[in-house]
Amino acid sequence: MFDINNSRDFYQKLLEDFDDFMGQQDSARHAMNCAITAHHMADWVWGDFLKSDDALKTKLSIKSKDDFMRWIDTQTIWYGLLQGISNGSKHFIREQAKGRVKVEGWGMGGYGEGLFGSSYLAIGVNAGTEVWQSIPLSMLIEVVVRFWRDFLRTYGPYDPLPAGRTKLSEP
Repeated sequence: MFDINNSRDFYQKLLEDFDDFMGQQDSARHAMNCAITAHHMADWVWGDFLKSDDALKTKLSIKSKDDFMRWIDTQTIWYGLLQGISNGSKHFIREQAKGRVKVEGWGMGGYGEGLFGSSYLAIGVNAGTEVWQSIPLSMLIEVVVRFWRDFLRTYGPYDPLPAGRTKLSEP
């Protein structure tokens, strides 16, 4: 599509979307773009090389794209949250937006970073208890971007992988 021809190119798009979001962490537009791209990386990986690589499918214990999607969920619990944001934005599912907030005002000034100085988007998560916790969306998105980086490093046919402006933590 245009000049995005494979999962490596689509991963580059994900990094660029992530860089945009990290530069403006209170932007719903950048957050949605990043969530949609991170969610659809699975489609690009499947269509680009995984569906035709029987050895890799055997290694991952998968046979179909649905199996691959279930496998992803066993590797990172955070992918499903980004999928919810992606699907909620695409299909106007208002219930998907519950628990998503924009934090502003609190802690403004002072340190000029993150919680102490800038507005940011957060998501409410529940670990099976009645207590909900709010985590910055930047942390959630970074975990999924790192998942795709590590997946492509381990299983993908492309070397080297692109790097974005935002440094991702290493495993």
